[in-house]
Amino acid sequence: MSRFFTGRVLGAAACALTLSGCSVSGSYPDATEPDAAKLRFISDMSSATLSVLDEQHCGGQTTGILNNLFLANTRRRVDMSMPPASEKTPYLEIRLSPKKEQLLHLNTQGTGSVCGTAFSFKPQSGAEYELTFNSAGSQCVTRLKRLHRVQGQVARSPVPLVNNGIPSCMGANALFPVPAKGLPGTPERDGLIEQIVSQSIITEMKPGVTSLSESVQVETVDLLVDKRKLQMNLDLPDAYWAQYRQNVAAYLVQAQGIKANALEQYKVEYRTRLSRLETPSIKALVPDTQATDVTQALATNGAMLQYYRQLNDQLQKEVMAENWARMAELDKRYGVCERYAQCWQN
Repeated sequence: MSRFFTGRVLGAAACALTLSGCSVSGSYPDATEPDAAKLRFISDMSSATLSVLDEQHCGGQTTGILNNLFLANTRRRVDMSMPPASEKTPYLEIRLSPKKEQLLHLNTQGTGSVCGTAFSFKPQSGAEYELTFNSAGSQCVTRLKRLHRVQGQVARSPVPLVNNGIPSCMGANALFPVPAKGLPGTPERDGLIEQIVSQSIITEMKPGVTSLSESVQVETVDLLVDKRKLQMNLDLPDAYWAQYRQNVAAYLVQAQGIKANALEQYKVEYRTRLSRLETPSIKALVPDTQATDVTQALATNGAMLQYYRQLNDQLQKEVMAENWARMAELDKRYGVCERYAQCWQN
């Protein structure tokens, strides 16, 4: 099941942008294309909102508000053909332009806290989806599922969530800030920065010393394919399974490179952040010197470790989403979803 959580506090600016102009129905106009996709947004959290952002609307357009003390829950609907699993949890429905990538921004304001997330979404023509945004302990959890029918029954297939941002919106508002430029490099500054970055790398960040051998990879692919065959129990041609096998092998290769990719991006980001500091501030972060500010150094490394973990998670989602798209195209080509509820859905 896809899970995407970016952090509890997005900041006052993000909240202001999300909630500005909020009304029962919001400011987002439903897409008018005949093959528009339909999305049901479900939430049990206080003052939950869903905003749709794109290149023309970097500030976002709201779709209404759920579970608010002062506004009645919206009855916004778009006549989706498949009903919600339950009518007890408040929800709203909207129409989205198909095959157009948009950024969906979810937000909630509870007592003394803000919870939110955002992800890129490119809905398929005529497809129907459900988006849930609920609390789980101290976190908010988002899940997107595509609705379809299998032998007359409604099936809900998970869809992976990835945030690609909106590059053209950079600098448009507080949600898309322009990063500050670094100060000019010098041999001294560059050397100090490399000390900080290199000594911040812990075992968790280091890629495995060995990759899967060819025999182990073949064995793993065989295991996954055989398991899928047993689960599906469908009569599918050899060509389907040959392509399925290729997709699994490609995913394994990509997955093995995630940690190395994450580490390289981590180093680049850490150097970039340090380059914005004055030289005395950089010296205070170099470990084990007379100028070291231990508290500040630990805090900075802690923040960068959190960045690494979020980056690694994001890269995993991107690789998974690529594989998901390949598998979904394969299942669509062979009509699997009409016969199997747990098919791959894009």
